[in-house]
Amino acid sequence: MAKITLQTGPGVFETLASVCHSHREAAKQFVENSADAIQQLGTDEGRISIRLQYETANAEPPARTLKSIIVTDNGIGMSQEKMKQVLQHIGDSEKVQLALRGEKGIGILAFSLIAEELHIASTDIDGAPSSCLVLERPWLKRGRAEIREKCSRHEHSERGTAVYLENILPEAMDKLRKDGFKEFLGKEFASDLRQGLYAMSISDNQHSEPVPPQRYRGIKAMSATHALGRLGSVSIELHVLPWEMADATLSLYGRGGTRICLLTDLDDFKIPPWTDRRIEGYVRCDQLKRTASKTSVVQDQIYQAFVSELNRIAPDVRETIDRVSADSRERRFEVVMHKAGKLIDKFLRYREKGLLEDLPYRSLITMPQQKKEPVIVNTDSFKASSERPARPRRPVETRAPHIRLTAPPQERSSSRSWYDPQSSSIYINREHQEFMLAQKEDTRCVRYLFSIWVKESLLQEYGSDAERLADEMVGMLAEAEPLLW
Repeated sequence: MAKITLQTGPGVFETLASVCHSHREAAKQFVENSADAIQQLGTDEGRISIRLQYETANAEPPARTLKSIIVTDNGIGMSQEKMKQVLQHIGDSEKVQLALRGEKGIGILAFSLIAEELHIASTDIDGAPSSCLVLERPWLKRGRAEIREKCSRHEHSERGTAVYLENILPEAMDKLRKDGFKEFLGKEFASDLRQGLYAMSISDNQHSEPVPPQRYRGIKAMSATHALGRLGSVSIELHVLPWEMADATLSLYGRGGTRICLLTDLDDFKIPPWTDRRIEGYVRCDQLKRTASKTSVVQDQIYQAFVSELNRIAPDVRETIDRVSADSRERRFEVVMHKAGKLIDKFLRYREKGLLEDLPYRSLITMPQQKKEPVIVNTDSFKASSERPARPRRPVETRAPHIRLTAPPQERSSSRSWYDPQSSSIYINREHQEFMLAQKEDTRCVRYLFSIWVKESLLQEYGSDAERLADEMVGMLAEAEPLLW
């Protein structure tokens, strides 16, 4: 066992505090180091495993106490000499020159934010026993560290590294549970995981699961790489949503696919189209250098070229967003309007045959909670009751008129809808606030379109008799209510 005097660069602990804003950020430092080690080795079969060990294996999650976190990889590994170099040059790492993800080698000290002890067992030669670097929280004040040539608890002989974060701090346990940490890692390492640069898994005492990359919603509309000349390249992948979503984000990734920040966190991109809430995806430039806080980038020559290239393609991005979003909405609206047409047709057919009163109204109301499909009964078998008063029969040919969505002319900008006798069509104001709210959910949109049809149909029948129209509209919607569930 060799005792090492821990040497750090100036301001290293202040930098560490700015790098790790949360317990998950602190744990991520060791996953980043594993990704770096795989990248340095150049293997195409890289593996990173995160294992959460609990004191009580069979207890439910809230009752379990997280004891340790183990991060293993099959990367380049470290010799004893390399371990000594790391400990004696914290804050002055070779990663600064390589522009790798570990920020100036200080990530190793992040253990103190989540655990009492850190053990790193590593070897750079297959078949050679690993050495073990050891740090404890109380040692940091005294500048002490140890390298153990043989460690019975953590020894392995396969090239790579195993990091043991022992005795997890109570305040960090809830933030490092499997499901939440898995989602966090899938977002932070999405770019690498999408490209298959390595496989990542997470497990607890009972289950092991792969860590999938963050899944984007919407339609994939752009995936391209743009050259920055001799300064590298920038890759962009955009998914376009049919309408704005408050949680839509466009992430910026640096070298090796580690997430730096949101693109719109940078002042140069607080403008359209990057601020458009209809896009999700990522922009990646491996050559960008992160600041010490890891939440921004150094505004050097590479960054300026990066900004210039994104500004150049901004008009194409804007056009793509508008086109794909419009196409997506049109396809969806066609489906919704087809459903509304079928609903109108069914309503008129049932009404004509006097079947509406026979619909199982109460059972249909409870169905959304029970998640059951309605039982479809052959309507031809229904016979109108002799006790039911006769009601006027409505001609079949009037059912399901054309319903069209359109941007309204100026004089109808506040109208929900209007009827055009020349084309025998009902026009829906797609810019009306109520339609914009209804369109976000198919069932709600169908109900809205049906209500519009009721209004326009009754207007044709009763004209200016507003009182009669309003009264009949309430009655017709009440009759149709079972069909609207």
